[in-house]
Amino acid sequence: MNHSRNMAVEAKGLPTEIRDEDRLWAKQFGTHQYTLPVVMDGRVFTGVNDFGLDKGNRFKSTRGGLVVCLSEETGELIWQFPMPRIILDKFDYHFNSFKCGICSSPVVEGDRLYLVGSRGEIVCMDVNGQADGNDGPFTGELEYLSETLVGEKRLLPEDGDIVWRYDLIKDLDIHPHDVAGSVLLLDGDLIYACSSHGVLGDHISVANKGAPSLLVFNKKTGKLVARDDERIGERMMHGSWSSPAMATVGGRKLVFYGGGDGLLYAFDATNLKADSKKVQILGKAWARDGNLPEYRMKDGEVIPYATHRKKQGFGPSEIIATPVVLNGRVYVAIGQSPHHGPGKGLLMCLDAATGKTVWQSDLVGRTTSTVAVSNGLLYIADYSGQVHCFDADSGKRQWVYEMKAGTWISSPLAADGKVYISDESKWFYVLEDGRDMKLLSMQHLNSMPMTPVVANGVFYLATQKELIALRKGPEIAAD
Repeated sequence: MNHSRNMAVEAKGLPTEIRDEDRLWAKQFGTHQYTLPVVMDGRVFTGVNDFGLDKGNRFKSTRGGLVVCLSEETGELIWQFPMPRIILDKFDYHFNSFKCGICSSPVVEGDRLYLVGSRGEIVCMDVNGQADGNDGPFTGELEYLSETLVGEKRLLPEDGDIVWRYDLIKDLDIHPHDVAGSVLLLDGDLIYACSSHGVLGDHISVANKGAPSLLVFNKKTGKLVARDDERIGERMMHGSWSSPAMATVGGRKLVFYGGGDGLLYAFDATNLKADSKKVQILGKAWARDGNLPEYRMKDGEVIPYATHRKKQGFGPSEIIATPVVLNGRVYVAIGQSPHHGPGKGLLMCLDAATGKTVWQSDLVGRTTSTVAVSNGLLYIADYSGQVHCFDADSGKRQWVYEMKAGTWISSPLAADGKVYISDESKWFYVLEDGRDMKLLSMQHLNSMPMTPVVANGVFYLATQKELIALRKGPEIAAD
């Protein structure tokens, strides 16, 4: 498991451009894809929206999510599982309105798959689907699928199989804003999850201000075993979508989490018990504001948070990006929804044990980008359309590259001496991994691309509408 969350992999012979003649296969999906594929044991797992549902005569689209399992060799569908859209009180919620579908990359271990479902759930699924029977304790798939299943009311081998599910909305009074997302962190028998709690439909009010933001579950049973008690909802700006990272620092197992209040938290998980009968409270090791003081206050007045109705390039931001922890340091930057426009940001490098500043830079704009650290260099892209390269130790910026547009669904991937990144105007860029800026290639694709994935010598590129698998090069190695 990549607990550090660093967006860098060891591989060789990777492509510098996306060529049709190099395609092993391409799987067409719906209209939105926000998850990175995971490859395991000859299968590819990913999530999309249900506009690409292989309906046949059995399903209809509900504008919900879809989990799919494909053949690694051919891209053919092995099983699929729709997650029908739920419509909550339109006056209170701003949820499931963008056709985003699944916004959580799967985590796969053994014969189990874990993700955050599009209905505000933590879900454990059988990687074999219904082909090996309906595993429990959850066996209510037919009822779960009732809104989308219009054909014969029975389960088939090519359907997915939920093993257990935890309903965040029902069981914890979580109010997800826009989407339920983030990527789960699996450690032993524990699963760490962001709750996706956020503001209500008025984009100001927060219901249940004491709701947890970081949760811990037993991976075998789905039981809630721990939660934070920081009451981040009292300071919530917009929503909670950051994914947790983990490292052992100074003999303590710390979990790093970017809050919807703009603070980076380090929680001590050293003594958590997966079989605890009581819900444990995550102890805070430290917390650090990702905003400079002048982002929050001016002339003694609180600076309001930017919104889609009142875009402004100044003011405070939350943390949406995933923190990266490496060599005793934590790297993360603040940002906002792209609907709020570009604005001032801050990239931080902190001591992982104490949260004290090692270096920071306000040259980086608002971003949802997770950093890539490779060969002593740090790469990050922002919504102003810039790709930055910093010295990871000193924080000195080495170079900056201007893309044609901003990026918000792509983080840089460093691999094979290259840095891959894309922007929202569908341009895909390959830069050289080095202290001198060099553009190796750029090309315009048919759909907005995401962060590439390298697995078993194959280069995968997900776009909003398809998943592309590029053939192995002569020297490509497994990640």
